[in-house]
Amino acid sequence: MATSLLESLTLHATQQLVPAATAKLGESEPAVTRGLHASYASILAGLVARVGEPGVMRKVFDLVSSPSNDARLLEAGSTLRPDTLTNLLDLSGSSSVVGQLGSKFTSVLFDGNNAEAAEVIARHSGLRFESAAKLLTLCGPLVLSVLGRRVRDNRLDLAGFANMMMSQKDEILRAAPAGMTALLDRFGGAGRETVRPVSTYVEPQRTAVAAEPRPSSMRWLLPALGALAALFVVWSATRRGSVDPVATRADSAATRMAEAAGDVARSTGAAISGAVANLGDFVRRRLPNGTELNVPERGIESQLIGFLGDGNRPVSDTLWFNFDRLLFDTDAATLQPQSQEQLRNIAEILKAWPNVAMKVGGYTDNTGDPAANLDLSQRRATNVRQSLVDLGVPANRLQAEGFGERHPIADNLTDEGRQQNRRIALNVTRK
Repeated sequence: MATSLLESLTLHATQQLVPAATAKLGESEPAVTRGLHASYASILAGLVARVGEPGVMRKVFDLVSSPSNDARLLEAGSTLRPDTLTNLLDLSGSSSVVGQLGSKFTSVLFDGNNAEAAEVIARHSGLRFESAAKLLTLCGPLVLSVLGRRVRDNRLDLAGFANMMMSQKDEILRAAPAGMTALLDRFGGAGRETVRPVSTYVEPQRTAVAAEPRPSSMRWLLPALGALAALFVVWSATRRGSVDPVATRADSAATRMAEAAGDVARSTGAAISGAVANLGDFVRRRLPNGTELNVPERGIESQLIGFLGDGNRPVSDTLWFNFDRLLFDTDAATLQPQSQEQLRNIAEILKAWPNVAMKVGGYTDNTGDPAANLDLSQRRATNVRQSLVDLGVPANRLQAEGFGERHPIADNLTDEGRQQNRRIALNVTRK
C-alpha cells in the first residue's frame, strides 16, 4: 500500500488519466504525464506552504473533511476508481460541482494565482498553457479526494492534518516543478519561517469579536448616500440588460449618476463616483491631422495622445493603456453599444498616427476555470480589434491576444480588485 500522498496519486490516478487526457487535450503522452505529476505536486506544495497559516488551513480542512463535499466527489466519480476516473476530464469544468470544488481548493492554496501556477506547470511539462490550466483544475478534486480519504481513515483533526502534511514536506517540495517554490514564496510560500514544527502545531483558540460601538445619529448619512448612488447605477444597468464592467472606469450610466448626484454624491467617497473623478473633466484634444476629440483628461485617449506625441518615450511590451469605458455582456464577448464612443476615439487616434501599430490585450479575474477565462479574454480582445477595423483602422496594424487571468493588476480576493483585473488594454508595438 502506498505510504505517501504523491505515491497514492501516481499509482491510482495517473495511470488511468494519462491516456484519456492525452486524447482529450491533443498533447503528447510524455507531456501529459509530466503535467499531471507537476499538478499534483504543485497543489500539495501549495498546501505545505500554507501550514503556518491557521486560517487557510481551517478553510482547506473544512473542504477536505466536509461530508457534503465528500458526497459530491463520490457522485462525480472522483474516488480514483479506474472505471470512473476518466469522467473527471468532462466533470472538471467551472460549471460542474466537482470543478467548483477543485477551483475553490486551488484558489485558496495559490492565493488566487492559479494562472501563474499553470504557467509554471506548462513550462515544466511542455504543455500549452490551456492544457496545463485544465490539468491543474482537474487535479484539484483528485487531491481533495485523496486527502479526504486520509483524514477519514486516520480520524485526523486539523492539527493531525497539518502534521501529516509537514511530515511529507520534503518529498513534496522535491517533486514540485522548478519555479513553483519561488511562486509560493511570493505570497507566503514554502520558505516562510512561520511554519510550526510538526510536533507543536496547535489550532489557535477562537476568541469572541467585540461588538462595534453604535454610530452617532449622523454617521450613517454619507455611506447611505453612497449606497443610494450605487443602487441607482445597478438599476440603470439592469434596464439596459446584463453588462460586465471592464477595468476601473465610469460607464455612461455611472456618468449620468454622477452628474445627477453632483458634489453631494462625490463627497461620500462612493466607488462609482470615485471612478468618475479619477478620469477627470472632459477636455478637447487636437490630433496631428486636425481632428478634435472630447475626452476625459485622464482617460485612455489622453494617455495615448500624450505617449504618441512624445518622441522621447519608446515603445515597451510592459506599457499598457487600459480602456475605461468599455462594456461587455456578462460572461460574453459582445460589446455593449455604450462602448462605441471610446472605440471611435481610439480609431481616430490610430488614423492620426498612421505608422502606429498596437496589440489589444484581454484579461479576466481569476473566478472560474482558467481555460474558460483564457478563451473569453481572447474573444473579447478579438472583438475589440475587429470593431477598430470596422471603424477604418487597417487590420495589419492591430493584433489581439487574450491573457485570461494572467498578469493581474489588483488583488483578486476583493470585488474591487477583480473588477480592475477584468479589462481590455492597448500596447503600442510601433510608433
